[in-house]
Parts: sequence; C-alpha cells; structure tokens
Amino acid sequence: MGHQKHHYLKLKGATYYYTRRVPKPLWDPQLPTRVEVCLFTPSRTVALKQALMLNQEFEDHWQILRRRKRQALAAKIFRLHGPMAADEPSRASDAPTVQQALETYLSLKSHGRGATFVTGAQRSIGYFLEVVPNKTIDQLRRQDANALREFLKQRGLARDSIGRNFTNVRAVINFALQEAGLPSTLIFSNVYLGEEGHPKKRYVPSEQELRRLMSLCKSHDDQMRWALALMCDTGLRLSEALGLHKDDVRLDADIPHLIIAPRPWRRLKTASSERSVPLVGNAIWASQRAYRASEGGHLFPRYVRDQDTLSNSASAAMNKWIKQNVSHEIVVHSLRHAFRDCLRNVGTPTDVIDVVGGWARAGIGETYGRGHSLSTIAKWMQTIV
Repeated sequence: MGHQKHHYLKLKGATYYYTRRVPKPLWDPQLPTRVEVCLFTPSRTVALKQALMLNQEFEDHWQILRRRKRQALAAKIFRLHGPMAADEPSRASDAPTVQQALETYLSLKSHGRGATFVTGAQRSIGYFLEVVPNKTIDQLRRQDANALREFLKQRGLARDSIGRNFTNVRAVINFALQEAGLPSTLIFSNVYLGEEGHPKKRYVPSEQELRRLMSLCKSHDDQMRWALALMCDTGLRLSEALGLHKDDVRLDADIPHLIIAPRPWRRLKTASSERSVPLVGNAIWASQRAYRASEGGHLFPRYVRDQDTLSNSASAAMNKWIKQNVSHEIVVHSLRHAFRDCLRNVGTPTDVIDVVGGWARAGIGETYGRGHSLSTIAKWMQTIV
C-alpha cells in the first residue's frame, strides 16, 4: 500500500496495524524479528499519527539496546587490556542496577494502570541510560541527574516534559531503593530545569459554542457524540466517561445518576474521583442512548479493549471533529473547564463543585461525614442546564 515503508502501516480487513522488522544487529534467537501492533482504527489518518508515535518509541528502545551492546564490548576490551573504566559500577554493591530498578518498579506498580504508565517509565529510564552507565542505584550522583537534564534539553524537550521525565526517574529509583532497604536519594530533586514560562491558559468554550456542539452531537447520534454530550453536562474526565459500565448507570433511580468507581479497564486519577454524579440535561439523553444501544456491558464498547480504555485514540478523534465543526480552540478537556465555569457562575459552593467534578477537596473537614447528598448536588446541577 502507499507509504507503507515510511509509516510501517498494514491494513488487515478494516483495521490498521503498525508493523516493522527489528534491525538485524539487534535480533535475538528467542524473540521475533518483526513487531506488529494493532492500532484499533479503520482511519488511515489516526493510524498514521499512532504509527509515528510508536515508531519513535521503538527507535528510542533500539537505540538503548545498541548503546548497551557498545558498552558490553567496551567492558570486554577494558578487562582484556587494562583497568576498568572509572565510572563502571563496583561489583561489591548489592543494590540493583538502574535497569533492575525499572523492572522492579513495573512488576510491582504497573498492575491496574494503563499502558502509558509503563511506556512513560520505560522511556524516561531509557533516556537516563543514554547518558549514564547501567550502574547500581546507590552509586548514582548529582552529575548523573545534571547529565540527564542536558541530554533532554539537546533533544528539544520543553521544560515541563523534562520535569515529567525527572519525576518518572525519581519515582523508579526511590521505589527500588526503598524495596532494597536503602535510604532514598535527593539527587533528582530540585534540579534546575530553567526558568518557568507563562502557562498557556486553556480556552474555555462559550455558551454559543457549547450549544452548537450539543446540536451537532444530537444530529450525529453515535457513541462519540454521546460521550461528548455526557461530559458537557457532568464534567466527567474523558477516561471516566469512556470507561463506564452499564452497571454504573442508574437511570431508573429517583435521581438518575452515574457511579464513578475504579474498574479493571479504567483506574481513577485520584481518590476524590470516586463519586456519584447526577444526570441532568443532555447527559440524560446521552446516557439513555448509549445504554440502549450497548449490547455488552460497556456503555461505550467502541473505546474499551480487553483491560484498557482507549482514551488517547478517542481524544484524537474527538478533538479533530470538534476543531472541524465547532472551533479550532476547543479540545475535549475544555468541556471540563467550561462545566466548572458554569457551576461557578450560578453561585455553586466550591465544595459542591469539587465533589461533582472529582477534584481534590481542601481541608480536613471535607473528609468528615457522608458528604453532600445526591439531591443537593442535583439541585445545583439543574441550575446550569
């Protein structure tokens, strides 16, 4: 097919796959010589975007493997012809290496988390191993953290992206130190990453734009548009909406509502995210349509595969449709910002707003008692319909 060699796409039936041969120098007798990943989309445009991201991840991983091969060859030469390199780890240490720390971290912490958690940790540690030998974690020094910072800057990463990579590396190393009974390290803390820029304020849709969006959702009347309508009048996060099960929808209750709780295919962002959300306005229409159309247990089966919720691919498709039909400024998460603004503008108490949206609540007093009743929350939500 056209451009297959460049983008590594293959069409099976109506679904695109990413497929590529492993570079020959990296072949392993126990592993396949070709990788193939289902992209779960019939759209070539969406598949191209996913394939480009996957390709970069594989390139990063293969670069790490090439570096390790060079290090192994260099170590062999040093053993044969001279003293060990100054930065080679001491064999006397019982602490795990950086790579072993990553394996420990993922084996114990990745259960129930999405694929982005695993790939994020792997990518950050991969960057670290590009500039630091795979030595034991008790031998890491501040200059190793500084070397990572300079490496990420040279790759052109923004300050926030560099900070996220440092957060991942720090989490992996400190978790492994704790598991090994060793003191935690501060070498990845307070590393100077450059001056903070002015954060870009997220665009909040106007009332007219929200009305147009709802009108288009009702005219298209399908899973994607039901999910968008549901988020508009409930403030749900995208993953919370897409991961709903039919058991989470209580349409026949005195106050129709959703139950937002952890599911094997979708974890929640924070403890405060677990809540009950009344259904009002367009959210009732969207829930009814999705509930009746779903033949399985998931409210939006198009966006759930096995034990994973396909939030990233759904977000890309939704954002594209919104930009083409409503506004280039609006993205899916803008709806959550607009929802909070709507509650603010009718005088809803802040603690009620936090409960409805699953935001972290301020103050120890908010943890006392059973919290706001569903009828109280519904009363405030009805005022913004």
